Amino acid sequence: MSTVLIIEPHSSGLELVTRAHELGHTVLVMTATADQDGSLAKADRVITCDTADQAEALRRIRALHAETPLRAVLPGFEHFVPLAAHAAAALGLPGIDPAGVTPLRHKHRMRRAVEASGLDQPRYRTVSCERSAAAACAELGPVCVVKPVDQSGSLAVRRVASPREARLAFREALRCGDRFGVPGTGLVLVEEYVEGAEYSVEGYVEDGRVHVLGITEKLLGAEPHFVEVGHIVPALLEPGTAGEIERYVTGVLRAVALRTGPFHAELRMSGRGPLLMEVAARLPGDRIPDLLRMACGHDLYEIMLRCYLGLPGPAPAAPRTGARAGIRYFLRPGLRRYHEFRVAPSLESDPRVREIGVLLPPGSALPDPGSSAGRLGYVLAEGATYEETADVLRRAESAVTFR
Repeated sequence: MSTVLIIEPHSSGLELVTRAHELGHTVLVMTATADQDGSLAKADRVITCDTADQAEALRRIRALHAETPLRAVLPGFEHFVPLAAHAAAALGLPGIDPAGVTPLRHKHRMRRAVEASGLDQPRYRTVSCERSAAAACAELGPVCVVKPVDQSGSLAVRRVASPREARLAFREALRCGDRFGVPGTGLVLVEEYVEGAEYSVEGYVEDGRVHVLGITEKLLGAEPHFVEVGHIVPALLEPGTAGEIERYVTGVLRAVALRTGPFHAELRMSGRGPLLMEVAARLPGDRIPDLLRMACGHDLYEIMLRCYLGLPGPAPAAPRTGARAGIRYFLRPGLRRYHEFRVAPSLESDPRVREIGVLLPPGSALPDPGSSAGRLGYVLAEGATYEETADVLRRAESAVTFR
């Protein structure tokens, strides 16, 4: 098969490494940290490099290519989409055009591109100081959302209802700007708050053609945070609503000029129709690719590899009528440490439950539950219908205890 380089695999990027190995590729991984937990065991080689230093990383990638010709360079996480784009272009390999990669990485540039296309979206302001954040909240309010322009996983995304709250949220958003050694921009978004059910759209683009593989229903934790506590694939939607969402997301992808690779777009269905929360040129996180594969038969990991290798997408998967897959994550606000993880026998023996796992082990100090980093564990389930799957996930919330 082919030699592929995956830069900084995290979240779904770790499974991408495993899946590439299973498909017979020689897998190289470039990362700034050692593989202390063994999550990169399926990689054929791990190269340690300061991936936040683009010039140094590109130099190392060119040297790797001279030693063992690479067929593809893939981002293993959202923060490294630009580096992968520049590396692929430097080596003459398929990938995202580096000249247009910024709207796919920084949310304020994404907003500008969508605004220029004429598509409807939440009103927004890009701010660089507390005073501007407060003024934007007063203009767009009474309720707004403050978020970093360059993060993921609901990190420092907060609902605010006053200029004072906007100032505090601005400080929090700015503090989390430096992650994985990648310097922050010093910019923050203040956006109109949108009422409505939240969904994400998963798919890929092949030579500019958009392929929607599924629409995911989002289950959210309590505001003022926007932590995703669950997903169901595919969402329960009327055909007309699903079609409206697909057409809207296709327009968004054209606006941000994504022409190859996977995408993950998040939106809310408002009284004005679908409105974009954000779009990224990467695999979705939270095991959504696994849910998509279970419920719909689409292997988004293989599809991403094929896109970056310049190969056509696979044949469409045979539809599975009614089948659903879902995941439920557990938040326990106020809990700072626990010593026992207990699952009710009725849930543990349920044949629809596929996995039960812990993300933060007993005895560890628990982070603030205001982002995905604060989720303690999960239950993954698969059912013959939407109602069946949703019922298992609902029961899981009370059937799992942390003492």
